[in-house]
Amino acid sequence: MPAPGAGIVLGWEDPCAKCEEVLQPFLDRELDEDERAEAERHLDACGYCRKRYVFEERVRMFVRQAVVEEMPPGLKAKLSALRTPL
Repeated sequence: MPAPGAGIVLGWEDPCAKCEEVLQPFLDRELDEDERAEAERHLDACGYCRKRYVFEERVRMFVRQAVVEEMPPGLKAKLSALRTPL
């Protein structure tokens, strides 16, 4: 398993830090073609960053599902009872 920073990407002085910086834009498909290719090369070579990517991708899936599922009325009432006034 490669160590963090494995898969040095041309132009990325600290590849794991740069990958962390571009991870959200990568997931949002906001990177240009060259940036996306660099991120993909690093993710293919670095197990640590690949795990971060998979985690973020799963969090996004969970959030999308949570948004569409209606909260059961009983749970909603319990949560309302826990609120403290400001």
